[in-house]
Amino acid sequence: MIQGTEDTRYAFVNGIVRSREARLLTKGHLDRLIASPVVSFSTILADTVYGGYEDVVEGFDTETTAIGTFLRRYCETPYVLHLIDWPEQIHNLKVKLKEGSENLYYPQSESDVETWPEVADAIAAFAIDKDPFFLSTNLDKILCKYLYEISQFGLFFNTYYRLYFDLENIRSFFRARQFEKSREIFEQVFIDYGTLNKSVFLENLTNPYDALAKSFFTTPYAHIVDRGGAYLEEHHSFLLLERLCEEMKFRFLLQARKMTFGVEPLFCYHEFKLAEIKKLRQVYWGRMNEVPVDELRESIPDVW
Repeated sequence: MIQGTEDTRYAFVNGIVRSREARLLTKGHLDRLIASPVVSFSTILADTVYGGYEDVVEGFDTETTAIGTFLRRYCETPYVLHLIDWPEQIHNLKVKLKEGSENLYYPQSESDVETWPEVADAIAAFAIDKDPFFLSTNLDKILCKYLYEISQFGLFFNTYYRLYFDLENIRSFFRARQFEKSREIFEQVFIDYGTLNKSVFLENLTNPYDALAKSFFTTPYAHIVDRGGAYLEEHHSFLLLERLCEEMKFRFLLQARKMTFGVEPLFCYHEFKLAEIKKLRQVYWGRMNEVPVDELRESIPDVW
């Protein structure tokens, strides 16, 4: 288990977090939702925090707002607030540049990221080339640079974000393989701050799926590359790859549940809660749009 920050200021709120974690939905809840028509969602969720809403989606929206409010009420570590706020600000900036300010998803009164010199350069480049792909990937890489730098304040956070960057690079690797200019695309999206060297990916961009696991055998990600790649080859779907990446991330975050002090339990509860809401939305819209039940079930991470 990785050592946390041991900040005693969080002893009280971590007690609240423990009680809230007990109310997170189980996989059984999601399995019941997946197996049921949308009209039954309100009944299934009646004994949860998502119950009591005439519109099921309103419950999801309300809880999304509530978890953000809860984090900001109790978080006394500015670094952690940056880790939460900066990705939202980058998302808003992308939307603002591509679609206009009226379509912003995250309500924010100010934006730190728009003061970063690298962001100004990316915006200037977009004004010339008008390429949304380069804008989005450039902003993402800038964000990752700042997340990596600020995560140095704690070993838990630094290790988590390096894991996060590795998983994003693995996702990008498999997606880039689907295109003719795979090397050019991967070079553009690769994030420098993980533990996996870029050369490992570039050397395997054109290798057959059954040979990939050997190249990643000495890394913690061999099972993701092996199983995710095999599923992609057979089903032409990223579904299992995405689920395995999520499960690995959540298993790391579970360490925080053993910590009494420090900001880690609060941060991780926030991440688990947002993931729960994301899955609820996915199941809801999946059932609304008649996505096969087996596909929805396969997409649910088995980490709770």
